Amino acid sequence: MKKKFIVATAAVILLLTFGLCACKSAPVNGEYDINAGVTGTRGDIQFTVVSYNLHSGGATEDMVKGICAQIDAEGADIAGLQEVDSNESDRAGGNMITNLTSGAMKEYFFAPTMSYYFGKDYGIITTSKHKMDSSFSLYLPFPYEHMTVFNGTVEPRVVTRSLITIDGVQVAAYNTHLDYTDATMPDGTLLRLAQMQFVYELMLSDPCPYQVLTGDFNVGGWDDFAVFSESDEYALANNAENPIPSFFTDGDKNKPAYIDNIIYTKNTLELVNVHNTDSDLSDHLMLTAVFKTK
Repeated sequence: MKKKFIVATAAVILLLTFGLCACKSAPVNGEYDINAGVTGTRGDIQFTVVSYNLHSGGATEDMVKGICAQIDAEGADIAGLQEVDSNESDRAGGNMITNLTSGAMKEYFFAPTMSYYFGKDYGIITTSKHKMDSSFSLYLPFPYEHMTVFNGTVEPRVVTRSLITIDGVQVAAYNTHLDYTDATMPDGTLLRLAQMQFVYELMLSDPCPYQVLTGDFNVGGWDDFAVFSESDEYALANNAENPIPSFFTDGDKNKPAYIDNIIYTKNTLELVNVHNTDSDLSDHLMLTAVFKTK
């Protein structure tokens, strides 16, 4: 019988937990067959994965082209990018996706997060220089779009999964950008942790033996990664034993943050190398990890 991923009732639970009145309906996912398109192929390969928040609201066209070159210079096979605008947006000179895929990373899957401000023009993208077999996007737990007790907005967030074939071996590449909430929100980590749990359960149900997850997780500390770091199935490329800054709070290099990460299936993948690349192309640092299959 086909294993199917059914969207949980986390959004309802969160809504009751906060006891707040929804201003708009939450986006709803339907059923998804997690087995669809999975070949289960195994083999001996080495590949490079990049995770990078591009700060599209602060980017120029030259910066985006520079980011494309920076990713290519790392020899990336897969890149999970956050804060990306569609070609229809006029930010960063427009044609952001075209500029990001003008180098080696021609294959891509863009998913809008349906931001309160930017709608379908703003989201996350996975790019690759290898064949992208199939992709899908799912909304993460999200009880409301904005709240009367919160001076701002809470964006609907998504996770994407792309099946990518590298030298005959299929890799499931996940990408996400978790919630960022202001201190005025009751228990500001609750929504983010529910989203982390959602992604973990989705990946755990995936029959593809090789899995990587890129993202800006907006964590408040290493404990926020516990569902993955304490798992028998997954490991963090960026971790407490080898912390690699991916962001500097207020731009101050004396205030490093470790909010970006690349998570992987530790029983099937070996981490060969992980490092960051500092530049003035984004407010985040590019995180790169090299893996080989076991």
